[in-house]
Amino acid sequence: MEPAVTPFLSCIVTAYNEGPLAAIALQSLLAQSFGDFEILVVDDGASPETRATLHGFDDPRIRHIRQANDGVSSARNRALAAARGEYICFLDADDTRPTWAFAEMARMARASGADCVFMPGLLCELRQEIYPFYDRGIFDQLVLHGLSHGVAGTPDFARALPLLVAIEPQPANKLVRRAFIERHRLRFPSGLFFEDIVFHNAVVMNLGSYATVDLPCFTYFRRYGRPQTTSAVGIIRFDAISSVANTLELFEHSAHFQNAVMRLTVLAAAFKLLRWCEESVSHHLHWQYGQALRAMVSSLNPRYRHLPDGQHRQIAGEVAPWVGPALGYFERIAKECV
Repeated sequence: MEPAVTPFLSCIVTAYNEGPLAAIALQSLLAQSFGDFEILVVDDGASPETRATLHGFDDPRIRHIRQANDGVSSARNRALAAARGEYICFLDADDTRPTWAFAEMARMARASGADCVFMPGLLCELRQEIYPFYDRGIFDQLVLHGLSHGVAGTPDFARALPLLVAIEPQPANKLVRRAFIERHRLRFPSGLFFEDIVFHNAVVMNLGSYATVDLPCFTYFRRYGRPQTTSAVGIIRFDAISSVANTLELFEHSAHFQNAVMRLTVLAAAFKLLRWCEESVSHHLHWQYGQALRAMVSSLNPRYRHLPDGQHRQIAGEVAPWVGPALGYFERIAKECV
């Protein structure tokens, strides 16, 4: 089925060395019950096996973009510039979407006209166990408190923002209006891993409206022997420090920086990632990681380093169970920088 000249939805898939796994991702997209879409497949200097897999699909809905290997951020940015859809989403080349995903995403986008539609997902663990994705509890809270959609300037929107920050910075869990992306010049930071935290926060900080769907719309696979960012324990971990520094500086210039609960939640989400990286970085790099982390914290805006107590902190702590421990970790690092 050939898409319209301006399809409703563009799905960006980047590929490097996924090999035959890329076929599973593309098959899941081509099997969608909703048909008004295009798939932009970016060959980011892909391995010969991956390239052969990608070109094994002869479907007019697939547009191929090829570039020398420059990383996932560069590949996504290249596709963002070429996308034609009214809304844009992403999928890693070794993950999948259920057949109803595009239909649910498009239904909510059309009904709400939101800048971004957020969606829960599933996690397929190493032994094929299926669980809700890490942030399912956040989506449950949004529904429980009647915050499944909102418009800027309303009390409900203000209540929802910290929860939206706490959604996992995973590109597959959002459908973003292309005009919104271009208006705010949103892109992924090239040359960095853990780039998703920057893009995710940039989306939330600029939202004028949002909506959520309840059905899971992607499956993230953890795999044996795959060089995924989440499984790397070497120098890649240091990129988290740079990505967090970029995120916190970006938030410092946003309209929400003066909101103490938002500031606490953004900080907690950032240091949840940094704590995980410190705990999992290779032993021989642990000291260097700690030094780089402390140097970054020393350079932060003082408004970050002097955390409010009392009601603001209590409200932030209710967003997710990891907020309190993450803020405690940040405070310990900050004290060591005095």
